[in-house]
Amino acid sequence: MMAAATPDEPKFKEVYCADCKMVLARYSVKYFTDADINELVHVHYSAHIKEGHAIEIRMSV
Repeated sequence: MMAAATPDEPKFKEVYCADCKMVLARYSVKYFTDADINELVHVHYSAHIKEGHAIEIRMSV
């Protein structure tokens, strides 16, 4: 069983490709809003999206 994150630990959102089964990027929620992350995903991973890959943005555990 994994331990719950404490308030002192930094929180990250991961950009995950379900087709490749790998994390493409991690962004700190302290510095990046959801809108910022969405824009970065569309700019940097447009090739993945155009190829039909399923991109997910999820909280890192």
